[in-house]
Amino acid sequence: MEPGTVVWRETAQSLLRQKWLIMGCIVLGLLGASVFALSQTTRWTASSQLVIGPAVPPALVGKLSDGADKTGPLGMDLPAETQARVMASPTLLAAVVKQLGMPTDDKTIQELASVTRVKAVTDNAYLVTTDGPTAQTAVDRANAIASIYLAQRNTEAKALLTNLAEQAQARSKTATQQSRSLVSQIDEAVGRGDNQTAAALRDQRVGLATEARQAADDAAAMLKALSTVGAGSQLVTPATTDTASSSPIVARDILVGGILGLVLGFGLALLRSHLTPYILTRDQAARATSSPVIAASEGHRRRFWQRSAPELPQYEITALGAEASGALARRELSPRTFSGGGPGALLVVSASPTPNSAGIALAMAEANARDGRETLLVLADIEGTPVLPHLTGHEGLTDLVMEPAATRAIRARKLFRPGTVADLYVLPPGLNHEETAEAVGPSLVPGIVADLPPGYSVVIHGPASVGRHGIAPLAAAVDASVLVVQVGLDKEMDVARLTGALQFAGAPVLGVVLIGAAPQDETLGIPLNYKPLDSAPPMR
Repeated sequence: MEPGTVVWRETAQSLLRQKWLIMGCIVLGLLGASVFALSQTTRWTASSQLVIGPAVPPALVGKLSDGADKTGPLGMDLPAETQARVMASPTLLAAVVKQLGMPTDDKTIQELASVTRVKAVTDNAYLVTTDGPTAQTAVDRANAIASIYLAQRNTEAKALLTNLAEQAQARSKTATQQSRSLVSQIDEAVGRGDNQTAAALRDQRVGLATEARQAADDAAAMLKALSTVGAGSQLVTPATTDTASSSPIVARDILVGGILGLVLGFGLALLRSHLTPYILTRDQAARATSSPVIAASEGHRRRFWQRSAPELPQYEITALGAEASGALARRELSPRTFSGGGPGALLVVSASPTPNSAGIALAMAEANARDGRETLLVLADIEGTPVLPHLTGHEGLTDLVMEPAATRAIRARKLFRPGTVADLYVLPPGLNHEETAEAVGPSLVPGIVADLPPGYSVVIHGPASVGRHGIAPLAAAVDASVLVVQVGLDKEMDVARLTGALQFAGAPVLGVVLIGAAPQDETLGIPLNYKPLDSAPPMR
């Protein structure tokens, strides 16, 4: 299988495993969007479209002198964006507020400006959009803005034309008066016989007469243009009443909330999967131990606020132990197996304290004893929960600390207690809880196992760390080990470190018993490129 396929599969499994988190985010998004949509004030939107033609003919404006007064911003042909800004300006909206009978204070004008939008569709076409608490109010506002702008623009254009016409008439009158004043000057020059001066004055008089006639014609044209002001500007598409409000759109808001909740859920699920230090899948357990999962059981899901290992029912622990023992006995995974036809020693250990690992060790020992081999179960976890209530009152491993080495083996044989099935014997942890006994007790296990008569199979259950010696004392007494991993409780780094310590001590991990596997995790839990050992030394 390609590594990319494994990544996508693990991603899909992590999303499916955290489906309740994703569904919770979706529900949260839907509820939040519903509350937001239903709490919004109902708003209606209306739009009107107007077309603006030339207010003052450019030919008339261009004929005026540079010094002529051409003021009147609405009357001139301003750029489209400038006119759009003028339509939405507070100055124009103040007239709209007054016409609609609204309060004429600044707050009302600013509120209207905040809901008014004017867009220049083309150079002379504009779309006016505004909102209102009711459909009719929105329509009245949109139409009023367009109508008032057109009316003010026409008023300004007429005022500009009237002003320009008056200026042209004044120039015509001045030129006529100047022309008349030259008549007497021409007569005086003729009387003196100064023909050259008389000719120059006649030419000047002709120029003034021409200027007077031109100014009079311009004034007449501008007065005539007054009747055509606003002919090319009109409200082409008045606003109409909508049948549905523009906001809130509850269905749209809820859909957006659901999508945002889905995205948030996916993000949190992926973030939690990639940042959590705990083992969550079969593949993670196999990768951390470099060993396959030989038995797995579904269990309670781990929570952020709950990091304890719930004790499995006895029947489930028995089934897990029998499954693990059978997998080793059938040599399904590695030739170096426990109970493969001869005596051996196996360590069952977990990375964190759990009441389940001792039960699995007992179940594996029972399965081995049922096959007709004498089996000794050594409970080396001094502080662990007793798995055999009828043995709790007996001496055990810690009581051998003060025993001389010469008689320790004989005393140990006397401490063996019958187990729950035939051919099964148990060495209890003992009742000596002194600090020396708890620290030294597990280190006696290798000597006890070495002094056993031939033919014994040994199953040892111990903690992941034994005093300052670590796992080494227990690992020295066995040929191989099995790790019990609790999903959501054991950290991947701790399991990997324990695996390395067992490998270094000469007790390689043959397989993993996984507790709490998710139903969606349907992988086999075998590391990539896993190869069973080709040979195995004889196991005691």
